[in-house]
Amino acid sequence: MRKRIVLAGLILLGGLASAAQTVNVAGEWRGTWTSPDGMVFSAAMTLQTGKGCKNCAVMGDGAVWGKIVWTLRKAGENPSPELAAMVGKTATELVKGNVKGEELLELNGFVVEDPAEIKGTDQYRLAISEDGKVIGGITLNGGPWTGQFIAMRAKP
Repeated sequence: MRKRIVLAGLILLGGLASAAQTVNVAGEWRGTWTSPDGMVFSAAMTLQTGKGCKNCAVMGDGAVWGKIVWTLRKAGENPSPELAAMVGKTATELVKGNVKGEELLELNGFVVEDPAEIKGTDQYRLAISEDGKVIGGITLNGGPWTGQFIAMRAKP
């Protein structure tokens, strides 16, 4: 009898665990990054997860791999002439990270292709909306965690 109760409990827990699926963040996203000094970048982000992501398989379950194409939209408050001239320039940041539970996406930039030197790598701690259509949160921004990033799924 005791074995049957334990078995029934395991079956019930297994059903609950499979019902709680992680939100899939794979796909195309469009967003905006801002800093306290007034810099603004637009972002076109592509994320990969799961079986379709060869790099993710090496990193394990919940792994995310992607790229963000940044475009400088505003050079901040009172920018230097050199920085102001960079508005419209782009940089590409490669990111990798993990989905933690159903609510948190952690990404770390590890390579930037940036001939104009407008953007360095960053670290991201982003909340995932319940419906999986919006992600947003804070970025390291060189140390004080003052960058803000929000993105929505790109419309097909």
